[in-house]
Amino acid sequence: MKEKRKDAIQAEEKVVLNDYEFSPVPDDKKNTWKDQVFVWLGVGFCLTAFTLGGQIALGLGFWPTVAAVLIGGVILTVVGCLVGAIGVKSGLSSTVSSRFTFGTYGAIVFGLINALCNFGWFGYQCTFFGNSVTSMFKMAAGIEVSLKACIIVGGLMMMITAIIGYKGIKTLSLFGVPLLFLLVIFGVVRTFMMVPASEVFSAPPAAPISFASAVTLMVGSFIVGVSIVQDFTRYSKTVKDSSIGIILGFTVGYPAVVICGAIFTCAFQTNDLTDVLINVLGFGYVAAFIIVVATWTTNDNNLYQSVLGLTNACHGIVRLPRWITTAICGIIATILGAIGMIDWLVPFLNILSVVVSPIAGAMLADFYLLKNADNYRFELMDKIPKARADTCIGAIAGCLVGFCMNEPPVGFGIPFLVQFSTVVPTALVAMLCSVVVVLIVNKLMGRKTGLAA
Repeated sequence: MKEKRKDAIQAEEKVVLNDYEFSPVPDDKKNTWKDQVFVWLGVGFCLTAFTLGGQIALGLGFWPTVAAVLIGGVILTVVGCLVGAIGVKSGLSSTVSSRFTFGTYGAIVFGLINALCNFGWFGYQCTFFGNSVTSMFKMAAGIEVSLKACIIVGGLMMMITAIIGYKGIKTLSLFGVPLLFLLVIFGVVRTFMMVPASEVFSAPPAAPISFASAVTLMVGSFIVGVSIVQDFTRYSKTVKDSSIGIILGFTVGYPAVVICGAIFTCAFQTNDLTDVLINVLGFGYVAAFIIVVATWTTNDNNLYQSVLGLTNACHGIVRLPRWITTAICGIIATILGAIGMIDWLVPFLNILSVVVSPIAGAMLADFYLLKNADNYRFELMDKIPKARADTCIGAIAGCLVGFCMNEPPVGFGIPFLVQFSTVVPTALVAMLCSVVVVLIVNKLMGRKTGLAA
């Protein structure tokens, strides 16, 4: 059986554009945190991060926004480091690793949820990309361009790097992240030249929200991403490398971008970053180009992770190379964005976002608290059971709690739990609930579950 597994790995390594979607990343393909730094920073360098900063600043003012963003960043970092270490240990993507947690059938469900969630967000971001490009042409040169054409061109460009895989994402990030970094730095400097710092820091909230709600917004904005961060940490040499990368991404990079968004909003009393960079600050076409690249560096991640989930869920059922699956999914999602149907998916995407974090919670409980870490090895894949009762029940319980904390149509809207969601992030509560239920069910079963079950 071991020889069979070895032959499968060798066969996969010969595939063109192979990204090790079914097998562990070889040691000679793994990177230090220095090699991955722009990948991690590129994850958070996106227009939606600036918008989030402006949204929180409009609700809290500047300094409370900084505090809420940093606290949220620390929470994301802790979860990301814990989940990321599993990817380093196994060398496998989040969907393949989930087979050890939930069994082969349970992993199929996780893979489909992962695929649908990121597939939908890819299409949605294509629409966002198209709107940004059309706005930039109109503001910078007064030119009207076709929204559908911009969505289609943008979607196809993003699909190319996703087809190449991790290597394509890394290359684009090496190019795009420094550009956006310089643009933001120059933008902040020019902002303080135009508006006194005292006015920025003392700007009153326009639509007050609670501090807890702000932290919830920050955590909720990226909890799905950190829940499936193994898709990138499997390329890290050591847990230390993955942890440093995640700290750079979610304690430093992402919060910094969000805070910059807060600075622009507090200074100019608008949350339209495109208008601020192009017109108010006067960066023109340079800003337009960099904003396009910044959106690209984020959205190719969505399609990449969607296809990883789908190919693993359908492994053995539909036999298509990853790059062909990526092309098919990218074209479909781009078309949905171009014809406007993607807007219908937003409530559904919010539902999926509630589901992902308790699934990650069950994996953390199994890996760390039930001490099944040694089971997460590719050579034990043939011993995986069809389903795991404790982890599946725990994930379902966490999902139910998450739904109860959300208003309809996303959730069931249990009043006191909805109110509680303004104090503690829903995704975090759902994840913790999943962990607790896994431990309880495991205890009631009276034996260690896992590959020995």
